[in-house]
Amino acid sequence: MFWGSATLALPVVSIVKYKKNGETDYTPAAVRAIADLKRQGGGTLTYPAGQFVQGPVEITGSHISIQGAGMGRTFLIRNSQRGYAFWANRKQRVFIRDLSIDCDKSPIEGGIYFGGCTASGADRVSVQNADASTFVVENQLFNAGNSTAVSDRNVFRNCRASGQKRYHEVGGKSPFIAGGYARNTRFESCTVTDCVGDAFDSDNAPGTVFVRCVARNSKGISPYAGFWSEGEQTDSDHRVTWNACKAVGYRVGFGVSERVKATIQNGEAENCVNAVKGLHYQYRIAITNFTARNCGKGLEATDTDGVLTFSGPVTLTKVRTLNTVARNSFSNYGGGTSTNEETIIGPGCDFDRDAYISYENSGSRRITVDGVTFRGSNIRYYNGQLTELLVKNSQFINGGIVGARIKQSRITAGSRFSTTDSTKTAIQLSLDSYNTTVDNATFEGYNRVSNNAKMGTGVRQTNRRQPR
Repeated sequence: MFWGSATLALPVVSIVKYKKNGETDYTPAAVRAIADLKRQGGGTLTYPAGQFVQGPVEITGSHISIQGAGMGRTFLIRNSQRGYAFWANRKQRVFIRDLSIDCDKSPIEGGIYFGGCTASGADRVSVQNADASTFVVENQLFNAGNSTAVSDRNVFRNCRASGQKRYHEVGGKSPFIAGGYARNTRFESCTVTDCVGDAFDSDNAPGTVFVRCVARNSKGISPYAGFWSEGEQTDSDHRVTWNACKAVGYRVGFGVSERVKATIQNGEAENCVNAVKGLHYQYRIAITNFTARNCGKGLEATDTDGVLTFSGPVTLTKVRTLNTVARNSFSNYGGGTSTNEETIIGPGCDFDRDAYISYENSGSRRITVDGVTFRGSNIRYYNGQLTELLVKNSQFINGGIVGARIKQSRITAGSRFSTTDSTKTAIQLSLDSYNTTVDNATFEGYNRVSNNAKMGTGVRQTNRRQPR
């Protein structure tokens, strides 16, 4: 846990007591209350159940909390001023809890902004109809030119963003974003529903962690990403972890680019075009226990894009595709660079569509397929004269290998091919040079093992598929 209760011994005051007769807007009352708490070294400003019209309010002291009566019970209705409902610069242990904010009347910005703050956060806060940004944490101070301060160990828990209306126009940001060198930010059990923009974003924010977060678009396919991470800066160690997160209805479910070190664990993408997309990134992506479900619509005719699609090295373990309508794509971006760092499609992976590798000598030059199941699908390679492919301990059910122009490929170590179509060739190579070898593998039900591969020892072929 990054933060907990820090204001138990400090004063607790009500917004109602700071409102003067004749005031219809609670902004002045909030400003007076926060100034009073700052003089006392901190404390809690409470909002009872009900609706409160309010403009942007700066939290000017550390150790100050804003406490509502509950999400859906305390409603802050933004007035027509631009800015954030609550924002703080260079503060410590500032918390906002248990309220809802409607930003529909406010032009630009949204709910909460922490600039250069530490050990601060929000819990059980919902923000709807923000314009250009909703929840933001950065080193850059708000409304202070280019001034910055250290941002570290901030947490957003059980927060919701819905209906954000703008993205990347006049400084628009994602509904949830850690950016600009913010360190060690955590987003836990947060949700985004039907917002414009990438739902959850980390941009040059080292140590960002998303846990049990859900990005959901219910209005067709959003052209944005559910989760995205990028960072071109060379002076930060940008690591991001997505754990038990889910994206539904996005062009990209999970996306990585530039100098990001990304880990995806226990995740899911549903009804997305690309379930995971690694685009011109520098470091290895690691994915474990991930499911892509009903993804790939619109990719059927492309050469280099896929449901799981990577331009560089990746390690996959227990990754599966279900009811997909397009290929998966590894080391497959024409015009990109190549690397000697290995791509590993590893144990427990299960694909119901083809895995394309080695397009135009891009990405990893060495690809290992180890312990993978292909159901009605194939490994396909093309034009990868620099690429080495190793397939071992894998099984192909009504599938096989189709390829041409590869430096070297080997199928070995207990790999098993089985089919119910007795006319099929298991390994079909559209070339006459022996760049593929097969040994220690079993083939059941195929008309022939291969048209051009070189056969080594331990190859076993039966005419009929054996019972399982």
